[in-house]
Amino acid sequence: MKKLPLSSEDLWVHHWIAALGRQPSAGIRYSLGHDCAVLSSFPKNLDLVLKTDAVVEGVHFTRSTPAPLAGRKALARGLSDFAAAGATPRAALITIGCPNPRSARRIRQAYQGLSRLAKKFHLPIVGGETVRTRQLLLSISLLGTVPQKTSPSRSGAKPGDILFVTGKLGGSWPHNHLSFTPRLAEGQWLVRHKFPSAMLDLSDGLGADLPRLARSSRIGFTIHPNQIPLSPRATPRLAFTQGEDYELLFSVPKKRISALLRQWPFSTQLSPIGTCLTQTQGYHTGGLPLRGYDHLR
Repeated sequence: MKKLPLSSEDLWVHHWIAALGRQPSAGIRYSLGHDCAVLSSFPKNLDLVLKTDAVVEGVHFTRSTPAPLAGRKALARGLSDFAAAGATPRAALITIGCPNPRSARRIRQAYQGLSRLAKKFHLPIVGGETVRTRQLLLSISLLGTVPQKTSPSRSGAKPGDILFVTGKLGGSWPHNHLSFTPRLAEGQWLVRHKFPSAMLDLSDGLGADLPRLARSSRIGFTIHPNQIPLSPRATPRLAFTQGEDYELLFSVPKKRISALLRQWPFSTQLSPIGTCLTQTQGYHTGGLPLRGYDHLR
């Protein structure tokens, strides 16, 4: 029997899907190759978590960046936000902006890198979209769950709470922004044990993300620069302004600190870096600028 012809787009989508390999099927009625993915409903004791994120060539990676690392980063950024929500990822959609046939070949390699990270977290890729763009773009939409009414927001910090960060800061460029590991297990553990009063991930630097937490929670803060855990050759200023560390920043009530430090089960470094104050007490950074990465600056 004669095979039905494939358009160029259909052929490349077929190659990209093949690069993803075998996908998890639990809870998925149908997905890749259909107009929509259809998933089984989740139990009522879970809240749904939604996130979309994108990486663009020339902004988040360069033409010389290995394509598997660009694909990995596209997914890892959204998973880092899930970590800050204490969420478990359940399904992902990919939108591809493809400038030309040369980029189509590169996208297949990006899918391979993305797929390796997805498999690490047992995350199925269930569908997506392809569009023509002026530069290479990968946009990831994530669906996940978190136990009902447990996910911390940015607005729960109180004066007297202690500010913590995971890992080390200031070393994202030139390589770590492509190879970081989202702190999903750490975020889920923190939320499960109800330690954070507020939490977010550090994507734009302490100097941009900490003020976001403070504005949402209507608090002030003081930071101790000598307590900021630094990557090799990093400085406190880099930790504040550079961005793309993808560590967790969270506040913990003072009465829970000893339990947190005693029970912390991970090799990931955990560091207290400051204290939440009242709004009228202001913002104290030891001279570090309250400025981070700004997409529109």
